[in-house]
Amino acid sequence: MKNFYLFLTYVFGTIIAFLGLLIITFYFSFSYISPLIESIFSIKINLTYALFYIALSFLLSGFFMGIYSITKSSSEKSKFWIFFSSMFALGSFGFQLYKLAILGPTWIGIEFFGTNGNKLEAMYISGILFLINFLSLVVSFSVFWAETKKE
Repeated sequence: MKNFYLFLTYVFGTIIAFLGLLIITFYFSFSYISPLIESIFSIKINLTYALFYIALSFLLSGFFMGIYSITKSSSEKSKFWIFFSSMFALGSFGFQLYKLAILGPTWIGIEFFGTNGNKLEAMYISGILFLINFLSLVVSFSVFWAETKKE
């Protein structure tokens, strides 16, 4: 059962890291083609580092969760990796809460497109990103809590 638990932790960390890498790729692709989109649709695109910070936190949290799963079976220092995973998940979650409090539930659309981005679709994207981040936070802190209770 312990190996299955480590395997699930590894798979979840890999999925979170892949999601972070996918969002970073989207961010840089979007920044590359934003002049074309601005000229075709006559809208102003603002690229801030908010989504990049969240994606980088996803990538590092998932990476450290995967490293934890690998080192758990062979090392006593695995708590170090899950601690870093938890801190990156907490930082990303706190940053998303800040953006939700300041800009509202459509903060991703407002960040990219200004007032034109205040749409229902942007709220769905923000909500999905928030739920994934919350799930990552709960999993990483649950694993960290279980690690600290074993001592």
